[in-house]
Amino acid sequence: MKNSWIKNSPICNKGLFDNNETAENSLPAITKAVDCGYNLFLNISMTKDGQLVVCDSKKSAMLLSSHKKIEHISSDDYENLKLLNTEDNVPLLNDVLKLVDGKVGIIFRIPAGKIYKKIITELSKQLAFYKGKTAIVATDYSMYYYIKKTKKDYPCGVILKKSSSKLIYNVILFANVNKFKLIKPDFIICDINNLPNKYLDDFLFHNPYAYIISRTIIDKQSYLTALDYSDNFIFENYIPSK
Repeated sequence: MKNSWIKNSPICNKGLFDNNETAENSLPAITKAVDCGYNLFLNISMTKDGQLVVCDSKKSAMLLSSHKKIEHISSDDYENLKLLNTEDNVPLLNDVLKLVDGKVGIIFRIPAGKIYKKIITELSKQLAFYKGKTAIVATDYSMYYYIKKTKKDYPCGVILKKSSSKLIYNVILFANVNKFKLIKPDFIICDINNLPNKYLDDFLFHNPYAYIISRTIIDKQSYLTALDYSDNFIFENYIPSK
C-alpha cells in the first residue's frame, strides 16, 4: 500500500526524552527512538543564519537555557542553543538525517508563519539526497499547496489544531472535510480526544488509501483508543506495546 511506512510503527514525538537527563529533540533522544525502531515526528525551525534545526519554534524560549527564540540565535552560538539543563544542543537537521540514516521514517512538521516557504525550500534541498522515508505535514492549506507544488510526489498530510471542546473540533472538521476530499492528503493528524469522529470516517470512505494518525498518546487509555480508531498514532512520554 502507498506510503505504508507511515503506519507500520508507532511514531515518537521529539524522541525518547525525560527533559532531565535527556532533552526533547536532542540527538540522544532521537537516537533512543531510532534504536527502538520507532518512526519520528519532528518539528523543523530555522535559525537566525538560515540553518534548519530540529526544534519547536513556539516552545524554543522555554526549552533553551538562554530563553531566546530559536529564530533569534545563530547556529554556531552553541552556548545559547543548550537544551534545558543538559549538555545537549539543538541539533542541525543535517546531523539528524545522518544519525537516522534511513533506519526509520520521519514526518516533519513545518511551522506556520512568514518563512514557511523558505523552510520548505531548504528542507527539499537537504532531502534531495537523503535515502530514507520522509513525509511533511502542513499546518494550513496554503502550506499544503506549496509543498505539493514544490515536491509533487512527496507524502504530505495535514494536521488539525487541538481544541478542548469536541463540539468546536467537530465544527472545524465539518468545515474542512470537503477540502480534505478535494486536496486528498496522504494522512490526517488529529487529536486523540476527538476520536471516533464521523467526519473523518466520511473522509476515509472517499479516500480509502489515506491514513488517520492520532495524537498525542500519553497513557494506556489514549493508546487503546488510538488502536481502535486510527491507523497509527504519535506518542510522547509513554512507551506503547509493539
